[in-house]
Amino acid sequence: MDKNITTIEGLAEMINEGFKSTASKEDIKELRTEMQAGFDRIEHLLLAEQKREIEDLKTRMKRLEDALAV
Repeated sequence: MDKNITTIEGLAEMINEGFKSTASKEDIKELRTEMQAGFDRIEHLLLAEQKREIEDLKTRMKRLEDALAV
């Protein structure tokens, strides 16, 4: 017979080994928490950049108003 025949027991052992390396709920929750912290940091940086751009725009508009009022 062929030496490479997979038995039901062998298949069950392979599946069990696969589950041993699968992430647990705790692993997923931890990863989600880390990702959310990263997204929050990115959001904060984007909002700060938008605020700077708006302030710059206000300054430029004020200079334009002053130049046109001459």
